Amino acid sequence: AHMEMVQPPPRRSRYNPTWAGTPDYNMVNPLGIYPCKGYEQGGVVQTVKAGSSIQVKIGGGAIHGGGHCQFAISYDKGKTFVVLETVYNNCLIASTQYSVNVPSTAGSSKNVVFAWTWINKIGNREYYMNCADLEIQGTANGYITGPKLLVANLPGYPTIPE
Repeated sequence: AHMEMVQPPPRRSRYNPTWAGTPDYNMVNPLGIYPCKGYEQGGVVQTVKAGSSIQVKIGGGAIHGGGHCQFAISYDKGKTFVVLETVYNNCLIASTQYSVNVPSTAGSSKNVVFAWTWINKIGNREYYMNCADLEIQGTANGYITGPKLLVANLPGYPTIPE
């Protein structure tokens, strides 16, 4: 077992009440297909107001010495992600629960992809990503700015050493 996002519940997760198919019991495995394991959009699992925060809970048993986590959102079905928060080096060491702020400038959408990504510190060079489908209640012409999501340790992307 590695690690997985439990809250908000990701696409095809056994924790996701909107997923009617067979759950992915390997949610804790590293990514094969970017983004979101190639999983299609599901039902909205949480509605968040701009200016509030998303409570994130990570579960699993192997934190591989921590590493880097990013929490990001996409308004274009996962083509591009804007990072809301980055935890360097000690992600999952200090805590497995995070409060991720959604900017008050965020636009309204029922098709927001919220992603948790993790680059483990120790072990095989892997990239973990779980995606949850959210609704954001914000402003009509809202926007979010921030760094682009770091994608690594996958074919065609840079490798981050231990």
